[in-house]
Amino acid sequence: MITSIDVASDEGSSRRSGGLRGFAGGAVIAILSTAALLAGCGQAVPEHPRTRLRFTSGTPGAGFYPLGEGLARGFERLVPGVDVEVRESEGSVSNVDAIQRGVADIGLSYADVAYIAFVGQLEGRTRFDHLRGIAVLHRTPLHVVVRRGSSIRSIADLRGQRVATGLSGSGSALTASLLLKAFGLGVHDVRTESLRYNEAAVRLVAGDLDALLVVGSQPLEAVTMATRAGARILPLEGPAIEQLLTADPFFIRASIAAGAYPGHSRAIHTIGVDNLLVCRDDLNEQLVHDLAQRLFEILPELQGPHVAAGTLDLERAPATPIPLHPGAARYYREREISR
Repeated sequence: MITSIDVASDEGSSRRSGGLRGFAGGAVIAILSTAALLAGCGQAVPEHPRTRLRFTSGTPGAGFYPLGEGLARGFERLVPGVDVEVRESEGSVSNVDAIQRGVADIGLSYADVAYIAFVGQLEGRTRFDHLRGIAVLHRTPLHVVVRRGSSIRSIADLRGQRVATGLSGSGSALTASLLLKAFGLGVHDVRTESLRYNEAAVRLVAGDLDALLVVGSQPLEAVTMATRAGARILPLEGPAIEQLLTADPFFIRASIAAGAYPGHSRAIHTIGVDNLLVCRDDLNEQLVHDLAQRLFEILPELQGPHVAAGTLDLERAPATPIPLHPGAARYYREREISR
């Protein structure tokens, strides 16, 4: 009984498999014929379109410029199908403006600039409602650099002096104005000049400037140029600084590491602000998710020997002062769930 059933089953299976093989063979021939026909007509299967990402960074001499270049290379290496076009800019204010207007997709900004732009408090501007956060990157210190041989010992001593505060579209310029105000110095009390950082460093070394104010991750190219020629970095401490830290929630205590610059063997106490990676709200959700995910593989590779330990804080990364992009928010939720 069992044998006869097996035999009958085998015979039926043989007939069916023969029919299937005939069908499959015909299908293969048809596919090959179609492929040959397409090849003969010069047609090819279209490639998946690549994504061009416009990244607005900063100017040479300060921190945004090398950071933007490094992140761009990392994103192109780790995020499939992405080509990153890095664009120089004046800095934070210019970056958030470019994103709001749709001429850039992602960029770097200081936390205070991003927040006041988003809520509509940037002077002469409407609310930047297209701005979204991807991550808090790290804390960036304010450098106040005075020329060699200068008698300047405090921000109050900048009265009547020639001071470079960064280009008008930079976060450094905004920070400088708040710092001077905290010491009772108005726009007419200091001879401020809007210069690119490397140009300002050259003029500081030549004695054509008395001080340079710049916010950025250490070591900064412009500050290295100046200190190598004998310029000095001022510590920022005292009652006026304490009041500024209390009055402005975006300013935080920071330090410039010992040995970060020539002639500065001790750590320098100063203030700083968080650096953010931001983007436009209509950027593809999956793309932003992938950028956020890969960001924390790239950043540790970019930290130099003088970057303070712990600047990359994965727990603080989602704490942007503006709403997170949905793609970034999804990545942080997944990361929390997977822990």
